[in-house]
Amino acid sequence: MLLLFVCHYWPKTYEEKIEGCFDSPYPPKKLNLRLNHPVAITGSSLTAIDAIRTLARNNGYYIKQEDGLLSYQLDKDSLNFKMVLHSKNGFLPAVSFHLDDAHLQNDELSTEEEIAVHRTKNGGFLSLDFVFEHNFKNLFIKKDKVFYKKIKDLSLEDFVDLMMETREKINPFILLKTEYAEAEKSIKRHQSVYWKEALGILSFAMNQPAKHFSAEDLLRLKKVLLPLISMVIAYLPQSSCEELMALYEAGVLDLIAVEDGSKVIPEEKGGINYLYKDENQKELSAYFNTYVNCIGQPHLRFEKFPFKCLLDGKSLCEATYQFQSEEAGLKALTHQPEEVEVNTGQFFLKVSGLAINDYFQVIDKFGSFNPHLYMMAVPYISGYNPDNSGLDFCEAASEKIMEGIFQIYY
Repeated sequence: MLLLFVCHYWPKTYEEKIEGCFDSPYPPKKLNLRLNHPVAITGSSLTAIDAIRTLARNNGYYIKQEDGLLSYQLDKDSLNFKMVLHSKNGFLPAVSFHLDDAHLQNDELSTEEEIAVHRTKNGGFLSLDFVFEHNFKNLFIKKDKVFYKKIKDLSLEDFVDLMMETREKINPFILLKTEYAEAEKSIKRHQSVYWKEALGILSFAMNQPAKHFSAEDLLRLKKVLLPLISMVIAYLPQSSCEELMALYEAGVLDLIAVEDGSKVIPEEKGGINYLYKDENQKELSAYFNTYVNCIGQPHLRFEKFPFKCLLDGKSLCEATYQFQSEEAGLKALTHQPEEVEVNTGQFFLKVSGLAINDYFQVIDKFGSFNPHLYMMAVPYISGYNPDNSGLDFCEAASEKIMEGIFQIYY
């Protein structure tokens, strides 16, 4: 018997309990709402764009101007309608452009054999700096020597700071307009904005072997690189970009950058209070009758796996990353004891989802894989696959699963 889990799952926290609160924008038909008040949205990724487009169409309409761009007009019954995005970094997704390789692959990427040799020399761990050097920087040696000269001596952190510096200084909607123009030229000329494409290649290349990072590198990845990658490789379609610009120009769409400590407080009467700090660290609060959580598919912990009969036995194991340094492990245990476990004198960082091998077969509590049980459900593989979005990932994952099946059954 062969079992393969593939799914999305959004747990309901406030939805159906607090009027006007939605834990996700899916299915979109639940947002077919006629509203005459502002709406709070958490997140500014493609998930938020889905909510924006649905709500906007239910409360107004677009008009195509002579220059080909759109304007937006509110319906007479929705004159007070507005959407306010609350984003941790204050950025919008980057705009889709021409890709030299739509499959985000490259002959210059590290092979499985090269990664294996590197891990042998690095105590069994895959180094994030190794991946960044060989699967990002080195791509520019042949492709863009000027850009390579600019970044070749930069650390991962320095590179991200350089790329973020400009974005942080510009209003996100002005930047959106600038990137829209850049993307139009890219598509018309069939010329890639290659540093952005290379980030997509890097994300694809490191996703499968990411389970072999040390805990230290995983934390660096999440804190430093993934925020940039998730923004740049979202590839916002031109049509969505045109609608966002029209909504902003009409005063119907706004974006507020909030700190990590921002909170959504549900109200018994319905709606929520959004608590956050502004750029001057002043505490602010705003009430909204309607709220939509658009942070995307949540990464669910081991305990949330719905098939309890598998949890009750020893068939599954929580995904963890080992600390390469005992000092780093001790420090993490001191500051986040609930996130760290100690086993046979080694320190491990607990992450979301289940432990799986390179073929997406689940690992049991004894470290053995189950040849009959494959896990590709997004909420439960995100611990070992930090960037699991897109058809490219689905194709690559399917190939590995088929490899695993053929090794066992044929």
